[in-house]
Amino acid sequence: MSLAPPAGARAVDTIWYTRCPVPTAFSLAIHLGLLKREFAPDGIRIASLQQADRTKLQSHFDHSLDDSFRYGGNIPPIWARSEGADTRLIGLSWIDAPHVILTLPESGIRNVRDLKGRRLSVPRRVNDQIDFWRAGAIRTYEVALASEGLTLDDVELVDVPIEAAYIDPANTSALTGSIFSQARRRSPLSGDLAALVRSDVDAIFSESSFSVHLQSFLGAHVVYDAHTHPDPLVRHNNAIPQAFTVSASLLRDRPDLVARVLAQTIAAAEWATTHREEVVHITALEANVSEEIADSTYPLLEQQLATGFSEQALEALRRRKQFLLSHGFIRKDFDLGSWIDRTPLETALSQGGRSLAA
Repeated sequence: MSLAPPAGARAVDTIWYTRCPVPTAFSLAIHLGLLKREFAPDGIRIASLQQADRTKLQSHFDHSLDDSFRYGGNIPPIWARSEGADTRLIGLSWIDAPHVILTLPESGIRNVRDLKGRRLSVPRRVNDQIDFWRAGAIRTYEVALASEGLTLDDVELVDVPIEAAYIDPANTSALTGSIFSQARRRSPLSGDLAALVRSDVDAIFSESSFSVHLQSFLGAHVVYDAHTHPDPLVRHNNAIPQAFTVSASLLRDRPDLVARVLAQTIAAAEWATTHREEVVHITALEANVSEEIADSTYPLLEQQLATGFSEQALEALRRRKQFLLSHGFIRKDFDLGSWIDRTPLETALSQGGRSLAA
């Protein structure tokens, strides 16, 4: 993509990136080599956060590393912005994914009504800045219970402390560039899972391909899947919508580079529409699950990877922020409008890209 830098623009030698182990067009652009090919003539290195100093790995959550991009779940970037992180939201994507409540077959719990008076696991990561999985669990429980006229007061929420952090600096994945530890990605709910197997709790939360893997591995029963709710806006959770953010300093100083990254992300989404098999393979690699699991988790995946600012995604994001604020996951409110910057996406599209977002 040919896009001139601003006059007197500062030199950038490395563009950093991080993403969650969920499907995004950005991950496809990385795996396909689109970003490296785009920036190689400029002598700009495309590097995973994993390659940065070990002390910078928390940038996946607090976005403290300059000249960096992040694509994935919306809770960490909302939290980071509320804490004062100088970032901009440059796009959203909406990928249908399960957000489920699971029980073991012997629990006797078959539907949401059976949850009344039962013990629901609420994991508490004691060594992480923002516990996005805990927030996801509470949101899913709320949606499920409301479907039968119940509330959180009708169940027992059981705190399950988990010492292991999401990010293990000594055990990241060299294969995918993910900063999530291999152990975490193999068993994302080890604390919850142990509590369920020990009968300390009656039900747990899971999402995306991890939930499908647990169903297969445990023979777990799906009590409720928030994705089945008839109102798409009610389905909002950490993975719906996914958020694409960038260091605001990079956008201010080098808007050309940000637009070029977006252009390649758009190109990857376009490529995906006719390459489902390859997309499923990359998604399975990112999430560390089998291709069969990835395939069944995301039946419309290749058609849903576009980055944009649909009204549905924006409204869901507004609701996400309000949920996190009302439940104490973020301490300070902030203006979404001033966080969003549509310019780089519009620039990328004007240079020949085409958005698939509604």
